[in-house]
Amino acid sequence: MPGATVGILRHGVVTTAYYGVADVTTSEPVTPDTVFSVGSLTKSMVATVVARLADRGRLSLDDRVATHVPELRASGWAERASVRDLLANRSGLPLSAALEFDLAGRQDSDDGALSRLAADVAAAEVAAANVWSYTNVGWCLLGRVLESATGGTWEDALRRHVVDQAGMSRTTFATDSPPKHRASGHEMTSGGPVPVPPLVARAYGPAGTSLVSTVTDLLRFAAIHLEVASLATLRGVQAQIAIHGWFDSWCLGWAWFDWTGGPVWGWDSVINGERAVLRILPDQRAAVAVMTNSSTGRALCRSLLADLMSSLFGIRVPSLRLGVSPGAAGDLSRFAGVYAWPDRQVQVTAAGSGLMLKDEHAETEALPIDERTFLVDPSDPDNPTVTFAGSDAARRPQVLYLMLWGLPRLSETPEGR
Repeated sequence: MPGATVGILRHGVVTTAYYGVADVTTSEPVTPDTVFSVGSLTKSMVATVVARLADRGRLSLDDRVATHVPELRASGWAERASVRDLLANRSGLPLSAALEFDLAGRQDSDDGALSRLAADVAAAEVAAANVWSYTNVGWCLLGRVLESATGGTWEDALRRHVVDQAGMSRTTFATDSPPKHRASGHEMTSGGPVPVPPLVARAYGPAGTSLVSTVTDLLRFAAIHLEVASLATLRGVQAQIAIHGWFDSWCLGWAWFDWTGGPVWGWDSVINGERAVLRILPDQRAAVAVMTNSSTGRALCRSLLADLMSSLFGIRVPSLRLGVSPGAAGDLSRFAGVYAWPDRQVQVTAAGSGLMLKDEHAETEALPIDERTFLVDPSDPDNPTVTFAGSDAARRPQVLYLMLWGLPRLSETPEGR
């Protein structure tokens, strides 16, 4: 782990600690001024701006998406889905790998970047999805909602309604200018940590590709959720979908964690060579944040959170279950089938005591942990497992979750598509 920082907000007092270096090539130390990528924690901030605009009557969470995203006014799903649905990751927007993951391929940096992405979503020859799924594009469309509702850029809306009001003085956008004292992300290799270039893409900024911050500023953001009563609406559970190793339910820009002694909300960031987590404990008026500049940072975050939650707040964080339990999933043939987006496909077959998952790149063995969770790589701190959900009357799962993205089941066999 090249570097990390941890912050605790408790009884109005902030305590921070810093470790290591911001970049292994320069040996610059991690200090209170070091900024890390906020990554997908940006999504929680975008949700906060949406809630504040709703409080001011600038929009309603029940408004149709097409009302605030003009590029989507001819899209049927956007006429049906609400702003609340986007926040809840259940809007039914078209899902494709090209739209979700080509973050580095969109380097347009002018004020029209989000508008053009929204237009590409409207033009995509992709059927609307009907499953809960995490989505980068959905949060970019929420950024476009902010632009439509405020008449400015989504960055200006975030500055005005979150960054400035919370006093997040060290928080900035990498798309504006290269931030000072920025930690470099590092991929951990057999030869040690290797710095990787930051992922910066304005079109995907609301999903997490531009904002940088310090651990202290993250706690300032958490503080407004402890202090502003109206923001509690974002903590209401919207989807009873549990993804192993990630969360127990999804709310509106926050995940909910079913930890003994809780409740606890928060979200995580996974971006090039950096990992971060933020947890808020409204009942205890407390928050914990961890930021790292390592691709293995989630392992450290899990360890620190378990320690701190127990010792400071009496909350027990369950350990990550990776033990294989033969027979735990029952009849494995019920999982067999094709799970796919138009440009991403996984064929699942039963094989011995487990499953085989085959995509265009590789074939992976998956062994049962419980009735819907399978181990694929115990050494991967981000995605050691895959999860199946949404069983039909015959107990056949209807969705395969790779990390947090849901691939709907299409057929029993590739020929049956």
